[in-house]
Amino acid sequence: MRMGWWGSPRFCPAEFKESNRLLPNPGCGWYHIYSFIPREEGEPERSPVVMEEQERLALVLVNIGRFNRCEISAYALTDIADILEIFHTQHRQMILRFTYDTQGKGMEREPLTIRQVQRHMEQLGGIVRRYASDILVLQGIFVGSWGEMHTSRHLSAQGIRELLKSWDEQTGESFFLAVRTPAQWRSAIGDRPQLAGRLALYNDGMFGSATDLGTYGEGCREEELLWQERQLAKTPNGGEALAAEEPVAFRQALQDLRRMHVSYLNSAYQQKQLDFWRQERVLEPGCWEGTDGYTYIGRHLGYRFVVREAKMARGKLQIRIENTGFAALCEPADCLLILEKEDGSQLFHPFSADARRWESGSDTLLSVKLPQTEEWVKGGSLFLQLKRRDGAGSILFANQGAGEGLLLGRLG
Repeated sequence: MRMGWWGSPRFCPAEFKESNRLLPNPGCGWYHIYSFIPREEGEPERSPVVMEEQERLALVLVNIGRFNRCEISAYALTDIADILEIFHTQHRQMILRFTYDTQGKGMEREPLTIRQVQRHMEQLGGIVRRYASDILVLQGIFVGSWGEMHTSRHLSAQGIRELLKSWDEQTGESFFLAVRTPAQWRSAIGDRPQLAGRLALYNDGMFGSATDLGTYGEGCREEELLWQERQLAKTPNGGEALAAEEPVAFRQALQDLRRMHVSYLNSAYQQKQLDFWRQERVLEPGCWEGTDGYTYIGRHLGYRFVVREAKMARGKLQIRIENTGFAALCEPADCLLILEKEDGSQLFHPFSADARRWESGSDTLLSVKLPQTEEWVKGGSLFLQLKRRDGAGSILFANQGAGEGLLLGRLG
């Protein structure tokens, strides 16, 4: 077999079947909330943090309310760094939120002035930047009940812009930030359009009412879902699914979660709604038939890449990939082909492709020109791999038999 200008190499594709397995990929999935109050000198050591084994995400809620009238002490700042180190050590990606209140008393417990909040942001920015590779998104701007940007004296349009600007400046451009409602998002973007690609939503009222408990205005649900579908396709959005008087059925939830591009959901709250999904089943034939709704939703949070086809055409390898998840990949990743020889040696061929553009519910066709060298001409088993740029391993494909790489077929 020869490969050159006179023809294409022979290629025998593998069989591509979708898998329903859980993929431990970054940036998506179920999460639990882990709440902390930073310790002061002389206070008892905290108990060890027990984490959910199946979850790679964690919402880390840090209550700094005891410092609402003063600066955060040096001892407490060190303790906050120690808290983040716990999740770094346990390889849990953080959804990080600072708040002054965890009892629904935001107005009472937050600082009296925006400047005090900004000073706390200045104190915490360096610590947060140190753990940039461990943080998926920074939720909120510290104020409001539970840090959810409601019930606060600082949430005028101007207040939101000032605080978001301060938090952005203290943390840096590598972070995704998130606000609570679409109206707050549009207000924040008003004088900082450069934030549009990094500003997400955290909706902690999903399905709780026709307005998602005030997330949308009266009568605006469809309009706001359409806005999210168009505007928020490339940011990590998430929150909590609440139970209204009548829980939302699995199939309706699927439609809304896809339109909201949801990457993460609370796995403990609210059980009435989550249990409702557990009772429903996927009926369509295929690898998901018989799966309960809760499992199906969980395994489609964020992105889920399935290779559907690989073939040689016009001298290039063409790979068709479908993103069956609700959202897009939000972190940069590198694509490469790996040719594994009979003796076990491997050749690597990186190629240009941005997996962040593999949109939810869509197919993407990759067209790759293979190296025209003697080693590649001799052929072997050809694998596709998607590698994280932070060096933490591969992003796994949702195909049966896929490991760190996915077998595409036999070359040669």
